[in-house]
Amino acid sequence: MRANTARFTTVVFLLTMLVLAPYASVAGRSVHQTNTVDLFPEGSFSQPANWTLGAFTSFSEDPATYTDSMVADQRMTIVHQRPQNLDTMTFWAQSTPTESNNSLGTPDGAVSWSTGPVIELSSFNAFGSTQYDILAVDVVVAFSVPDPLYQDSVRFSLNYDGQYQSLVTFSHTQGSLDYLSNTWSNDVSDLSDWTWDTLQSSILTLDYVSVGSTDDSMLNVDAVGMRVTMKTPWYGGEYGSAQAEFSGHSMPIIGLDLAKGTSNNMALSDCGLEPSVSGTSGMWTSEIIETPPNQRIGRAHYALANESADDVILEYASSGDGISFTEFAAMDEHMLLPDEGFTQIRVSTSDACITDITVDVNDPSLSLQGRIFGDVDGLDPVYSRWLLFVNDELVTNEPVALNPSLSHTFPVGQFMSAGDTSLKVELKSWFTWDSLGNQSTTALEITSMSISGGFDIEWDEDPECISVGDQSLTEDGGGRILPFLYRCTDDRTASENLVVSFSNSNPELVTVDLTQGDIRVALQPEASGQATVVTTVVDEAGNMWTETFIVNVATVDDTPVLQEFQSLIPVELSVPSVIDFDYSDVDSTGLTASTNRSWASIDVLNKTITVVPPTPGFTSVLISLCDQTSCHERMMDLEVLSLPDLIVEEIDVGSEPIRAGDILSIRVFVRNIGQAEATMISVRCEANSQLIDYDTIPVLQPGSVAYVTFDWQVPENSTQKQLRAVIDRSSEISEGDEDNNDAQIAVSIEASLDNDDSSSDSDRISEGMFWGLTIVALLAIVGAFVFLTPPKIKKLQ
Repeated sequence: MRANTARFTTVVFLLTMLVLAPYASVAGRSVHQTNTVDLFPEGSFSQPANWTLGAFTSFSEDPATYTDSMVADQRMTIVHQRPQNLDTMTFWAQSTPTESNNSLGTPDGAVSWSTGPVIELSSFNAFGSTQYDILAVDVVVAFSVPDPLYQDSVRFSLNYDGQYQSLVTFSHTQGSLDYLSNTWSNDVSDLSDWTWDTLQSSILTLDYVSVGSTDDSMLNVDAVGMRVTMKTPWYGGEYGSAQAEFSGHSMPIIGLDLAKGTSNNMALSDCGLEPSVSGTSGMWTSEIIETPPNQRIGRAHYALANESADDVILEYASSGDGISFTEFAAMDEHMLLPDEGFTQIRVSTSDACITDITVDVNDPSLSLQGRIFGDVDGLDPVYSRWLLFVNDELVTNEPVALNPSLSHTFPVGQFMSAGDTSLKVELKSWFTWDSLGNQSTTALEITSMSISGGFDIEWDEDPECISVGDQSLTEDGGGRILPFLYRCTDDRTASENLVVSFSNSNPELVTVDLTQGDIRVALQPEASGQATVVTTVVDEAGNMWTETFIVNVATVDDTPVLQEFQSLIPVELSVPSVIDFDYSDVDSTGLTASTNRSWASIDVLNKTITVVPPTPGFTSVLISLCDQTSCHERMMDLEVLSLPDLIVEEIDVGSEPIRAGDILSIRVFVRNIGQAEATMISVRCEANSQLIDYDTIPVLQPGSVAYVTFDWQVPENSTQKQLRAVIDRSSEISEGDEDNNDAQIAVSIEASLDNDDSSSDSDRISEGMFWGLTIVALLAIVGAFVFLTPPKIKKLQ
């Protein structure tokens, strides 16, 4: 541990010295040349490929619909274009002067029919929508004409605002007209400057015009509506973003070494620089900071381990010769220091722990120019903002407001770190709208963006590079990319022209090469051990810099890998469910697996998991896969569902013979064999795939049975039919088994009883004989009565 600590201290010391070396005065070294460096050349927008663009909905990563970001023609534009917001609704007739009640409301299968009398429908109530602008109107009719029209015709006409307009006439059709499921429509937008009062009070007349003594067909009307396209309010939020990163040059930042300088009751701790005695004031004074040649000292910045405990007092002293300094004077953080060659910083605190103190050079500042144009109709002025970030830190937050000349400059040294050789800039613009539905276009256009303060000093010296240090890797790992070449400097040779070579003592363990300026250390498969690598950097004059570092590759036993499960797996309550899974292990056999649930078991060989969950709801199962030395665990999330299961238990047609022309009552018995109640169960009855009727069972508890009855007129000229009952045909009810929802039976049809003329004559003869025999019987009764009556009593004289 002590050796590691000593090594770490040495590396920190070397890194600090290399960062500060260009800014220190060294005997025998002079300034060859200083140059201004553009820290953000991407801000010219001449290379669109250097920019990463995006447009998303607010608070998500879903792609934006109305916002786009682009870099073209030496400018960056984030444009937000919203079209008119249109909604379409159909308002169905609610009244009928002709009492055609089956045609009211939405299409439901019930129809009003006519072979002559007109059908009139009105009252297209549009409650809740009358405040919106009408853009288009269509008449919608759900109707059918079952047979072809040879002589007859069907006419639709519209009465609106005292006007009459014939819409369409159907005649001489070659077949039936069926618009019950796919409604017929007609655009009437141009008939009038529609108002809601005119639309709601319009009357649609549907007339079956019969010619001759017989009708060709009939008109069946299910529903009539007015389909209205209107402009409606809406709201939403999107943002566009554009970011680019510059790399290849050190940022103009000097990092102060907190381990040096002069301390009074201050010491380094795990969090940074803090008072030695807690609760008492401590003071720390930096070493002398020399301003780089031909540059200007900028602003001072510090960072704390806990920003809420910020009681830091910041002071500065300056000097022109590095010997005679001014008295320390108080300053605010990020204040621009006096332009002097030498500066000292002093900090005082009682509670804070200071993790970092930096001073920038040349006051790095980001400048941008552009404009905001178009219109801001419907944009929320509070939540529509454009934000600027440097290295993921917020620089400014500005409103999206029309501005023909946008120009800003922001100091950005506080967002840079000492030793950084890259800089990321990102611009985001939020467009949050609460609009009445109008079309709107708003664009944020940036024509230039630059960051000042960068500089380069050319020294007359040998190449210098930052050491990469020893590397510790793990067998079968991904290797390592070590930033290197852009951390090398030379007095005459550009870093990209330096020649880098490597000497590797163990190429069977690792391979080492240079790719895009970085040292790439790649591991050989299934290898471990140690290799010594010597890095040599040579400039064009032959000057040399070398480093020797050790690569240690530790041996590991690869952990088995259990593949991810589906985010949420639905299973049925108390029913065995088999779930497939997958795993891999490159160097072990005899894997074992287990779960934390007694009702879940694993078949490692077949890669299946069998679960029989005892309770409904959401639950998780911990799956563990282990080899001889390690385990890999994943959670499998289940949704345990308690579902109904509906079956057709019986189709009952009675025991009597079925004759052609009879009206047969069919009873369909439905049973719920599942574990949950089912509601609004649709039952459909068919004969040879032709609909007889359909009905609904409101509710069916588990284990219960219910039935619905259908009346069917038995067809003529048929000896057999297949009767079929289907439950929940549209699969609106989630069931444990969706494949047992229908049943069918075959029924035989007998001929109807004969009623010909001979039967009628026989009936008439039988009726005459009946009445004749009845009269004879009556006469016989009267005669018997007379015969049996005693003679008249005579009076004796």
